[in-house]
Amino acid sequence: MNILLLGMPGSGKTKIGKLLARRLKRGFVDVDEFIKQETGKDSAQHLQKLGDREFLKFEAALVQKIQATDSVIATSGSTPLVKAGIKHLKKNAFAIWIKPPLQILKKRVKKRSDGTSRIVGMQSKTLAEIWEWRKKAYAEHSQAILKIEAESSKAEVVDQLIRILDKNVII
Repeated sequence: MNILLLGMPGSGKTKIGKLLARRLKRGFVDVDEFIKQETGKDSAQHLQKLGDREFLKFEAALVQKIQATDSVIATSGSTPLVKAGIKHLKKNAFAIWIKPPLQILKKRVKKRSDGTSRIVGMQSKTLAEIWEWRKKAYAEHSQAILKIEAESSKAEVVDQLIRILDKNVII
């Protein structure tokens, strides 16, 4: 069974996911990196070219090409917004929403050095508005929530994830 990490940009899905995969001796798939490997461009470049709505369709189509078994999958922050993509990833997966508070996300999220955003919606919304927009999708598509109340080490977060996975008889 795959382990699917959901959450806002800046929640730590990729960094924590890599550590979790290493610790559990599983494969690791990062949706943003998968898009880059498939297309030769990163998500921010596609987002800038396509705009929010078309990017979400594009991302959902690419996500459906991911074939992973017994892996940790770090979604992009926008993956759960389109049912076709998240539905594909949730087949044979246990989904956990990594949920730090907005204050932590604001500290972690930055624009690229060329000034473009990596976040769907950032062209017209604040991070707080995006958080409000996405919360429902994250809640709908997760089977567990890891609330992070304050900055903590990646190792501590991985330990918390392992406890959740153990409690739910995933590992």
